Order: sequence, then structure tokens, then C-alpha cells
Amino acid sequence: MPIQLSSLGALISEIQINGWNILRKTVNDFSLWRLIEYPGVTRILEAEPGTRVLDIGSGTSSYPLMLAQRGITVIALELELARAEWQQTKARQLHLNVLPVVGDGRALPFASNTFTRITSVSAIEHIPNDREVGVEMGRVLMPGGIAALSVPYTFKERKGFFRGLKSFEQIAPNEFVQAGRGNLVRFYTDADLDSHFAQPMRAQIERKSFFGRALLNDHYHETRWNRYWTRFILKDLLLTWIVYPLEELFLRHSEPFGVIFRLRKQT
Repeated sequence: MPIQLSSLGALISEIQINGWNILRKTVNDFSLWRLIEYPGVTRILEAEPGTRVLDIGSGTSSYPLMLAQRGITVIALELELARAEWQQTKARQLHLNVLPVVGDGRALPFASNTFTRITSVSAIEHIPNDREVGVEMGRVLMPGGIAALSVPYTFKERKGFFRGLKSFEQIAPNEFVQAGRGNLVRFYTDADLDSHFAQPMRAQIERKSFFGRALLNDHYHETRWNRYWTRFILKDLLLTWIVYPLEELFLRHSEPFGVIFRLRKQT
């Protein structure tokens, strides 16, 4: 049967990987969105134990390790050597089957038709020329294979990001760069999901789900409350269990912060 990951399961795994102190002060931005994204991406990935999964751009996040804890063999691609070494060290300490590879998502160091499953959680939106990532994912994914991804989302046009909280400057429609640090963040429309992913991958988008609407985003994530992001992760677990499903029931007219979606490569 395909593996599953609940929000509580993700939190327990995070404690196992990074220690109990994670409950007080999170690392690697493991907070509200990840408690939603990790289970959501895992659910649509439909990977059984023993499956080999390519994970793109997780850096020092625990998601590849969580998959490996559930019997998945993970190839963790990361651009920076230090982050790949972090994954390697953690995998050795926990005796998990994660193979870190240093490489660029725009030029994947793998043969064509190598993988049946690909994941990427909140990573591709930080990569310049991201259409090249779509082309490369399509090249290494086998016909009929699945890519389960999450990225920031907008209905039409995003005018600001962390306005008044962090110095992100808009450099193009739906693209922002953090002043002084160069961190790129891109928001995707439905048309972008098609042109950046589905078309270059020669794939069809089969499923989409959204997260972070009026309450969790507009009145929490992008407000001064965000100073508490990294504190007391149990509050985020309660938001995930209670507020997130209520938003998806009653506030679906409001713009979400992000989208989780599955693509299947055409045969």
C-alpha cells in the first residue's frame, strides 16, 4: 500500500530527526506550512515502500528523511554541498536510505526515464529559469510516472510579499527578491503551472489542493504574528487540525498562499 504521512506523524518524525527542542524552537522552517505540505505531497505521491523517489531541493529539511523512515529510497538532490552533507550525516545517524546528490535541478545528473516518482516541497519557486526544471523532471520521469510538488500560488497577480515585515522587492510579475540576501520567491497562477510544469514535462495535472487562505495567511503568516512562527510548534499543529480544514470548507473564494499538485507523465 502507498505510504501515508499525517501532520502528527510529520511532527513525531521531526522530533526523531532534530530532537525534542523542535517543540520550542523550530529549525529549517518546519512549521505551519510544512505540517500541511508534507502530508499533502506524500498522499498524492502514492509511493509504496521500496520505491525510489527523487526529491529536488529539500536542502536541510527533514522531508527526505521522513520518506525514508517509511521505507522509501530517496535520492535527495541539492545544489549546495553543505546541505547535501547535512542530509548524509542525518541519514547515517538514523540508518536511513537517503542518497544525497549535489546537482542543479535545471540539469539533473541522471539518465532519462530513471524515476517513477519525483517530489519537491516549496523549492522550485526559488530557482531561476524554473521552466528548465520542468523540462528536466519530464526527461528523468518514466512514462506514467508521478511528480508531487508544492509551490506558492496566486489567482492572477501577487502585488506584495511580507510587505512591511521583510524587505522583499518585486522584480517581475509574481516574482520577489529579498533585499540584501537575493532569495527569490515566485508565485504561480494556473497558467504558470501548465506552462512551467505540465507542458515541459509532457504531463497532465491530475490533482490540486490549496492551503493558507484568509486566516492562516492574511491574518497570521504575513502579519507581525509571524514572529511566533518558530516558537511552540504545537500551536501550528492545532492550526493544521482545526483552522486549515475550516478554511478549505468556508473560505475557498479567498486566494490561497500555496498549492499542492500532482502531475502524471503521459505514456
